Amino acid sequence: MARASGPASLGLVLVATYYATTLALWAGHWFSHLPWSPFRTFHLRGHHTLYPDSRHTRSARFRYGSGRASSIPALLPWLVIEATLASVLVAGWRLPITLGEIVILVVLLNAVHTQFHLLAPWLEERRWFRTARRRHDFHHDADVNFMVGDHFWDRVFGTFHGVGRC
Repeated sequence: MARASGPASLGLVLVATYYATTLALWAGHWFSHLPWSPFRTFHLRGHHTLYPDSRHTRSARFRYGSGRASSIPALLPWLVIEATLASVLVAGWRLPITLGEIVILVVLLNAVHTQFHLLAPWLEERRWFRTARRRHDFHHDADVNFMVGDHFWDRVFGTFHGVGRC
């Protein structure tokens, strides 16, 4: 079998990393909602206590929680697993691109998630954002819609709940 090289190889790396990273984030978020999850305290007593339901998901300043109530530790193990697997499975010039894309995706998705919870988000004028935010708001009512924006993995694993467009 011929190996992809050049632009085809780069494209494959970017697409594979996108889906691997969004899977890691979906898994970490979903896992933190399970009743027996050791990360439940971090996520649900932090972020979901500050934003308990769809009627109370906005604030002037975004809050994760702090200490043992911060949501961030619930996702880190999954990203470390992904980065470790990448370092074993991805070779040469592809590895720094893969690791860099993981970081960029986490930063971008975190930025969008932050905007979901602000009273005056700068993305408000975008229809895709309003739809994604409504789906995220519903996540605060039920254990569905674990991803930010792209719900590919939610659809695959049956945790997607659509809401109408804004």
